Amino acid sequence: MIIELLLALTPSDYQHLAKVVQVEAASNTPDEFCVAASVLNRVASDRFPNTVSGVVYAPGQYEGIYTKKSILPNPKLVERLSSVQGRNNILLWSRVLNGRTDYKGQSMLRYRVSSEDPMCHSKGNFYHYYWQ
Repeated sequence: MIIELLLALTPSDYQHLAKVVQVEAASNTPDEFCVAASVLNRVASDRFPNTVSGVVYAPGQYEGIYTKKSILPNPKLVERLSSVQGRNNILLWSRVLNGRTDYKGQSMLRYRVSSEDPMCHSKGNFYHYYWQ
């Protein structure tokens, strides 16, 4: 399912993805691709809106989005995410996430169950299923 979503993303979708990645992921690490993959997992889920913008701007979902009113997407990040290599990285990390839609940051690391909650980078988020 994620591969179909990746193939259908528009330039505008990548702009929205870049915004959430900028405020939620550890910069210049695989965590960027994991945040993007978790957004796409949400798009694929019936529990969330079915568009990238709908997921990114859903009320109360991404603290960095709703606390920072004006975020300009970093053009280099947009390019990195939308490149062939970037899409391959999103696909690769989406397999690791295995449908996970939620994550917690470094301040919540003490609650991580390492055998259940993957991390994409030691300075990034840890990913879990919504029911955890």
